[in-house]
Amino acid sequence: MGSERDSVVVLIVEDEMLVRLFATDILQDAGYRVEQAADAAEAFKLLDRAPHNLHAAVIDLGLPDISGDQLAQKVRTRHTDLPILIASGRSEKELRERFSSDRRTGILGKPYTAAMLVDALASLGVVASS
Repeated sequence: MGSERDSVVVLIVEDEMLVRLFATDILQDAGYRVEQAADAAEAFKLLDRAPHNLHAAVIDLGLPDISGDQLAQKVRTRHTDLPILIASGRSEKELRERFSSDRRTGILGKPYTAAMLVDALASLGVVASS
């Protein structure tokens, strides 16, 4: 078993506490380490504090302070290669078109299952170390 230093760290940015806890449990069970933020302001604090320790971010589209796609764009300007998953119950087709030029951004439809979340991260090359 690897050390915590070897852990793959995913940032979950989700304002709905139950959804955030659900995603956190899924990822921890799959071997990821998770950082949590309830809004964009918290996410930026975490990104500023440990920018090189994160391996991916899962961002809800409907955040209370700014939209998730705006947050993703701001994150992308600071962290050009960070894999980002946009989680939303909106039309996946519309979101895929909006982010089609960014190969490091994926779309995760809500509601999602544990397998969908883990598979979506894996599709971006983010796999927990076992």
